[in-house]
Parts: sequence; C-alpha cells; structure tokens
Amino acid sequence: MTNQISARHHFVPKLLLRPWLVKKSSGDEVLQGYWWNPYSNTLACKVRGLDSFCFQLDLLTLKEHASGRDAIERIFFGDIDTRGAVARDIILDSGPAALSIDQRSDFARLLLSLDARRPANVKKLRTEGAATFRNGLNNDPDILREMKKFGINKRPSDFVEQSLGRDLEDSALTIVQSLVNNPTVGGRLINAHWLVRKVNRLSGSIVISDRPLIRIHGYDQPGATWLLPLSPHSAFIACNDKANLATLMRLSDERFAKEINRSSVGQAERFVFCVDRSHENWVGKHLQGRSKSG
Repeated sequence: MTNQISARHHFVPKLLLRPWLVKKSSGDEVLQGYWWNPYSNTLACKVRGLDSFCFQLDLLTLKEHASGRDAIERIFFGDIDTRGAVARDIILDSGPAALSIDQRSDFARLLLSLDARRPANVKKLRTEGAATFRNGLNNDPDILREMKKFGINKRPSDFVEQSLGRDLEDSALTIVQSLVNNPTVGGRLINAHWLVRKVNRLSGSIVISDRPLIRIHGYDQPGATWLLPLSPHSAFIACNDKANLATLMRLSDERFAKEINRSSVGQAERFVFCVDRSHENWVGKHLQGRSKSG
C-alpha cells in the first residue's frame, strides 16, 4: 500500500507557530492571524488551527521522484523540522550554550530553510532555475556539436526532458536543498554569537509573522544579525559582532519587544500572529500602510 502524497506544504513549520496558539472557551487551540483586508479596508483576524496557516498546495511537489513526489517536503524538510524542534526546545529551556555541535548545526539549517522555502523563492527556482538550465544546455557548443554528430535534431533541453526523461524544473527545485545546506552562509551563522532574549510578561508580548526570520545586513557583514521569535516572550538572536549582541541585550524589555515586533510586521507576507488583542491598533496601522504602498 503506497503512502498518500502530501500536498499541503508548510513554508513556516508548525513547530514555530505553536507557541502562539491560544485556547478558546471551547477548549480548542487556535492561532489569531491578523491581516489587512483591502476590500473592507479594515484589519481582519482569521481564527483557525495550525494547519490553516502558512502553507501552499504543492509548493515543493516534484513531477516524479523515487521516494515520492513530496520527497523534498516530507523527507528533506521533515528531517530539518524534526531536528530543529529538538534544538529549539533546548535553546528555550537551557540556552544556546547547551546545544551540541550537531544540534547547533540543526538549528542553523532550520533558520536557513525559512528563507529557502518561502513561496516567492521556490517560484523563482522553478521558473528562473529551469530557464537557466535550458539556456545552458541549448547554448553549450560542446553539447550542440555532439548532438549534431549523432544526428539528433532536437534542442538539447528538449532531448534531456523528452528522451532522457529528466524534468529540468524538478532539477531546479532540488537546488532548494543546497540553499539550506550552504556551508558558507551556514558556517558563518553557526560561528556567530548566539543568545536568547527573554521579555518580561508585564512588558508586552512578541508577535510572529508568516515570514518569521528577521535578517539585518548580509551574512558576511560585521553587523549581520539574525532574529527569530521563539515564543510570545522570547526570541533567538545571532550576531557576527558580539558588541551588537550586547546592545540588543541591553535594551529594555519593552523596547526590545517593540523593535522586533516592528520588524516582523514590516516584512510579513500576509499574516501577523498575536496572543492578545493589545497589538491590534498598531498592527492595523502598519499593515494598512504596507497595503497602500504595495
């Protein structure tokens, strides 16, 4: 009996959104996803379970694969999320210093995966990546010469796809795995200075968006900073420069929460998740402003 192919691919792992679940009077746990409705020109709130947010149907589905058409989502990203969740829990409970070398790498790969599997980036891989492969094949003089030699009257890209049965869009999509396992970026992140910033509950709560990873400056710049909300009252920080980390840790809890929240809302694709209604006013203003400018 074959396993059913998964079509619902989450570009934000449910493990990251789970801390923002709130319990309803019915006992159900739901996310409160705020978004700006341009038709009614108002802030709207979608209240649903984890499965209802941050996914796209067939986002990473391949046309064919020996391990199943959902192999990238189910196997590759499934492993990243499973290992990343273990590392995340250790970070929250005991801090980054408690991670083993392998667990530190697991969490870094989770962070890198958040950019790699964004729908906009996956779409670019499918279209521009496949086009690059085709152009490369069709304009390679050695390949053209060999095909002429054997009397093959097809474009090289058509020959590869039609005669050899290799889909170039699938080939381009598999590059997403290399983006996550990039040793240059990953190595720099792993060797950065890591800490968790806790926020007192009386100083407000941290929101998270459907584009949760916040990156400031290029990975190889001295000012490079990575921030990821981990719960409504804690966030992960990685800085290339220890002085920048110290500056962030010196901010008051209220100021830190406001700064990270502003960054999260500023880069949201659509949804912002909050655990309380105190954020509605300012979130609405920021999302409305983005709607007008966009």
